[in-house]
Amino acid sequence: METVAKHFQLPIKTETNVKTIAALPQGKGFILETSKGELRSQFVIWAAGEFQYPNLNPFPGAELCIHNSQIRSWTELEGNEFVVIGGYESGVDAASVLAALGKKVKLIDRNSSWLNIDSDPSVSLSPYSIKRLEVAYSMGLIELIGDKYIEAVKAVKKGYVVESEYEEWFSSTQPILCTGFNSSLEQIAPLFDWSNGYAALTQEDESTLTPGLFVVGPSVRHGNLIFCFIYKFRQRFAVVGNAIAQRLGIDTTTLEAYRRQGLFLDDLSCCDNDCVC
Repeated sequence: METVAKHFQLPIKTETNVKTIAALPQGKGFILETSKGELRSQFVIWAAGEFQYPNLNPFPGAELCIHNSQIRSWTELEGNEFVVIGGYESGVDAASVLAALGKKVKLIDRNSSWLNIDSDPSVSLSPYSIKRLEVAYSMGLIELIGDKYIEAVKAVKKGYVVESEYEEWFSSTQPILCTGFNSSLEQIAPLFDWSNGYAALTQEDESTLTPGLFVVGPSVRHGNLIFCFIYKFRQRFAVVGNAIAQRLGIDTTTLEAYRRQGLFLDDLSCCDNDCVC
């Protein structure tokens, strides 16, 4: 990335926080208030991701837990037994790593995600995660507890109690939250139409409410199609680039190289059933 930035002489501003984004009337661009002054731009591509916005409050007592994104190294965790809350990619990763370290793990998920087999890893575990879980489970160190909705975590003598409606589990160590992340689009929510429960975008991944504002990354969604799996949302980068280039009158033939490499997904019909990517 440093090589690309240097080659194209990209005017990158590091250590700069965007405080607000204001859309100018009649689609005349944007004003961005940042920690290093004001910026103006004809277009904005929102690519803020999700990892810096962990879901830390999914239920009462969540503050007693530690979110997986806050763990710098699994080898630094003290203790031999752990409760992991959340069984999607983050939870399976945590459980697999802990089992590899010889720890016993209770993996609790409200949907039993390990049983949801689908060709689209946006709605089921990726093949890589399934394989890791199978290996870890075969070691006899992981207990899979599915269809349990966690309602609270409470501190008790010598540990914690994780509660569902009818059951509870004791943990002598801090329960590990693998409850995912919130969308960074919440930071600029008024610039999108949320009437369907997610940010509405055009076929070019542009806000239907704010012309000139494009989205790339795990928040891109078109109806039932979710582009959160890393390879899938990369396939949409050229779509955004093509849209902006056409409006600026820039030749777009160079983007055909992306199409030849399967990184220019503008025909969504291939995603109706099996995910060909």
